[in-house]
Amino acid sequence: MKIQLLSSLIFLSLCCHSVLVKASEPSQSENQKLQEIERRRIRAGQAEASEKVTTVGVDERDCVEQARFRASRISSAVLSRCNSEAREFYQCAVVSQRIVQYPTYISSVSGYGDFNESKTTEAICRDSAVREAERDALSDCSEKYGVSCQITSRGTVTSHRSYQRRRYFIMGPKELRHECNAHAAAEPASHYRYQCSVEVIAKAQL
Repeated sequence: MKIQLLSSLIFLSLCCHSVLVKASEPSQSENQKLQEIERRRIRAGQAEASEKVTTVGVDERDCVEQARFRASRISSAVLSRCNSEAREFYQCAVVSQRIVQYPTYISSVSGYGDFNESKTTEAICRDSAVREAERDALSDCSEKYGVSCQITSRGTVTSHRSYQRRRYFIMGPKELRHECNAHAAAEPASHYRYQCSVEVIAKAQL
């Protein structure tokens, strides 16, 4: 009787131990969640953001100073982009503001315009494409260098054609259309002589 009782107690003890061990082991779904968290942590640790700014100066020293000033103004935006990738686990810091293009003479910025409409004339087509090319050149130049710009090469029509096309592509009456493309160029004001670039880099801090 005592032997049977002892055997029963041992059996119950083993069963309880087995249940406790199983209860302490994570389930498959919990394992998947842990693995996903670890993957996110690894991605967060690799978070990085960068941006290059280009500017102009009256001389080489002025160019570098202006580029570094523009870089300092965008540092918070670069840091914010990096933190958006790392924020679950880490924080980012700006690790570099380095010159990636030393002062060189300014290069012009090209602009392009196109026009493709019906119920118009060749003259309107050409003028519209030229105006768009010049606007595009001025806008892109100002965005690139961070200063106001001026047209250095007036808009020139590079191509023109007139053709007929149905109003609704496969149906409707045919309409005469004019298509024009144009090119222009712009540069910063003439007292600026040099361009240079600085790159801002932010990385997750592990």
